[in-house]
Order: sequence, then structure tokens, then C-alpha cells
Amino acid sequence: MNLLQYNNKKVSLTDVEGKIWSGMAHYCDAESYDEDEDMLDIKVGNEYIVFSESEIYSVEILN
Repeated sequence: MNLLQYNNKKVSLTDVEGKIWSGMAHYCDAESYDEDEDMLDIKVGNEYIVFSESEIYSVEILN
């Protein structure tokens, strides 16, 4: 999945458990963050929720 395309976009993300999260997305590449997978963090209200690529079922860009 190419997570970079969602950077700085308002998205609706469905996780692998079927829960839907909506908010602004920020791309986090694995190398820069010393992780095994690329990630998206989603700003939901005043919180940032981080999803690794394997935790994401689907992502849709919202208008």
C-alpha cells in the first residue's frame, strides 16, 4: 500500500478490526522512524493515533 499518497490529506481509515477513523493523515516512513513498516498517524480530535501498514485495511481520501 502506498501510504505516502495520504500525507497531509483528510482521510477515512478502516483498521483491520473494522473500526473507522477519520482525520488528517501524516505519513511516517519506516526508515526515518526506525520501524519495520511505514505508518500513518491520524489526528482524531486532539489525539494522534498511529497505524502501521499491516494494521490498515483501507484508506479513502475525503473532500
